[in-house]
Amino acid sequence: MATLDDIILKEGNPFDPITFTTGNFWTDNQPTSSLVESIHQEAINQVTETLVEMKKDHATRSIILEGDRGSGRSYLLGRLKKKLNSEAFFAYIEPWPSNDYMWRHTLRYVVNSLIYTPKGQQESQLLLWLKSLPVFYDQGLIKLLLGERKAFINQLTTQYPHLDQAQQFFSILYELTQPDKSFLAYQWLRGDDLSEEDLENLGVHRAIDDEVIARLILGNFGKITDATIPIVLCFDQVELGPQLSNGSRDISGFFKINTTFHNNQFKNFLVIISIERNNWNRY
Repeated sequence: MATLDDIILKEGNPFDPITFTTGNFWTDNQPTSSLVESIHQEAINQVTETLVEMKKDHATRSIILEGDRGSGRSYLLGRLKKKLNSEAFFAYIEPWPSNDYMWRHTLRYVVNSLIYTPKGQQESQLLLWLKSLPVFYDQGLIKLLLGERKAFINQLTTQYPHLDQAQQFFSILYELTQPDKSFLAYQWLRGDDLSEEDLENLGVHRAIDDEVIARLILGNFGKITDATIPIVLCFDQVELGPQLSNGSRDISGFFKINTTFHNNQFKNFLVIISIERNNWNRY
């Protein structure tokens, strides 16, 4: 796998409930009273160094977090988010039950994570990401553009002529800046099944209702983010992926997504794949 760094985590403590109960770091509060800073420090250093490198070249990178069950992989992802959220945007993605909608699942979890507001900030990760685009640098221009939907879309289309579903994507970005439509735009972006009236209100002709469109929209984030801080995609507990007829788990979809990110040269993504050691060795 391209740009793959192996990080071997320490053995877990079977008497420590923290290692077995943590999940989505945006919704699960992790206790800090018993935190030992030295645990997982090698992994934290590796991710920190990788983000520093990404700020220089914006190239997407991948890291495997490999460890035994109970070694605190999910807890580590939460620590990374707490420590590095000022340096990168973080998205938590749990395993999907079927590869038939892995792209829609991934997009939904990414957008759901981006809607959270980092500690110390006043706006969501999604708005912070949007407002870090070059079009927002000229305050006079952006005041004009935000008052005119068509001008905003045309400006971004000129700056990024090679995006897929560009008109729909930029229409949604514009509506994210409009308080009366921002939540509806967020619903579209995460793949909700909107009514025809809602779609017309947003200025788009269809919802994200298949895998191809979901992949293209997620890819657009990676085509215009070279001017922003990285987005860290945390695929957690991938050993719990879709169950096959023989009882084993199919983890190939996670690596197909990772390969797509690299082959299509999406920028500024750090893909972290957390997997149990035995499953990784079998793969």
